[in-house]
Amino acid sequence: MKISIFLITIFISFNIYAQQYFINAENGLNVRSQSNLSSNKIDNISFGTLVEKISDTDKYLTINDNGNKIKGKFVKIKYTNDGYFLPVEKNDTGYVIYKEGYVFDAYLKKKTNNDLIQIEKIEKYEYFELLKKASKRISKTKKISDLDSIKLILKNKVEWLSKSEMTIVEDGIKSIKLNNGRKLLFNINAIDFGFSKGYSGYYPEYDILVLEGGHSTDVTFSLETGGNEQTTGNPEYIISSPKNNYRLNGSFGGQMCISYFFQKKINGQFTYLTEFNTNADVCRFKEFYWVNENTFIYRKSDYSIVDGIEEFYTGKIKNNT
Repeated sequence: MKISIFLITIFISFNIYAQQYFINAENGLNVRSQSNLSSNKIDNISFGTLVEKISDTDKYLTINDNGNKIKGKFVKIKYTNDGYFLPVEKNDTGYVIYKEGYVFDAYLKKKTNNDLIQIEKIEKYEYFELLKKASKRISKTKKISDLDSIKLILKNKVEWLSKSEMTIVEDGIKSIKLNNGRKLLFNINAIDFGFSKGYSGYYPEYDILVLEGGHSTDVTFSLETGGNEQTTGNPEYIISSPKNNYRLNGSFGGQMCISYFFQKKINGQFTYLTEFNTNADVCRFKEFYWVNENTFIYRKSDYSIVDGIEEFYTGKIKNNT
């Protein structure tokens, strides 16, 4: 796919019935005016951004991607490039302009797929029997917390705001050059996140930069793909399965809750699988352990307990994922 130098990101106000998908093409996904390859390319949407699927079509096709045959069909999506990034398009009244177009759905990843995760409530004694078999391995990774050191390490990748450009936050970023050559350009008049001493940092093992947004929220960027906190997560929350084929990840969304999701290793790289089962009503884990490669157990945090009765759960990632 053609590499663009601009990031077009999507922050859409979805209704509860909307079908939400992440863009799963590392070099961005082309948007076309019609549901065929001969129609005009009207945009290129960056990896990890969120779109709303409006409808399916009956236009199926198979493409060749680096020697792999990929099957799918065209679908119609709705999106907007409002947010922290450039360009931002608004109409005469200042409202964001929503766009529609057609994309190849093989490069869409559903945000929530509860069918992939099976959750079951169990008895306390069952939980502690499983706990005996569980992996207690703790994933610790190197974090560089000194801003001057980070600026030196990332001098060819991250451009920081000058003092005269810091209109909203200090130590914000102006652009990021990804490993694939794509460049993310930030709207310096809109960003409300930046480097926070004692909280932010760079994780060289994952090539992830973690910044802080309003209400202490995580704002993260993968310098490999451009993925954000919704698909990249914060390395502090990573818990890997025993053979490292799956991992739990997450990001802090402010207040008390963490948004958890699973990732799966495919061709040596971890990719977003699904957010943690939305029917499970989890704000934060008290503890989470892998029992084997696709089975886990967990307890909710104390402030999630109702009427003082603690509940115990086991879950499984289905093999057909």
